[in-house]
Amino acid sequence: MIGKKIALMAVFAGLTLLLGSGFAFDKLFIVGNQASIDRAREFFTTLSNESIPLAIITDQFDKVKKEKYIIVLGGAKGAGSVEDFVKQVLTREEQESGNQAGGKMFAKENVFVPGQTIIVFTGTDEAAAAEARKNGRKTWWPFLVQWFELDTSMPMAY
Repeated sequence: MIGKKIALMAVFAGLTLLLGSGFAFDKLFIVGNQASIDRAREFFTTLSNESIPLAIITDQFDKVKKEKYIIVLGGAKGAGSVEDFVKQVLTREEQESGNQAGGKMFAKENVFVPGQTIIVFTGTDEAAAAEARKNGRKTWWPFLVQWFELDTSMPMAY
């Protein structure tokens, strides 16, 4: 009984030390407008099923631009769009090549801070960006596996 109490106290002390040391758990930041968020419901289900911690950002995108892991759900231009944020991440050539039917995916590293990765799904509209996300799963999934140390030993049921 005393051994269990000591072990429990050691675990508690370790957690207290870990949390008190400023250790932060990584989080995935999803940047998009409401239309692109609405088109990504199955994507969010996948993230939830894998217990990936995330924050969905629909405005004030510059406040998260220094986060470690960001996924941009691109789409239409105009009010509420992510166009200005995408212009900071992608080159002009990348923006032009991504502005097509079927969309395109880009993975950019160290854009605003060292160690950062930003994945951008872009297209002529939200539907094209969503298509790029769906068609690019074999490309973006390994990033999530690495970032959040996902167990891929068992096939996904979803």
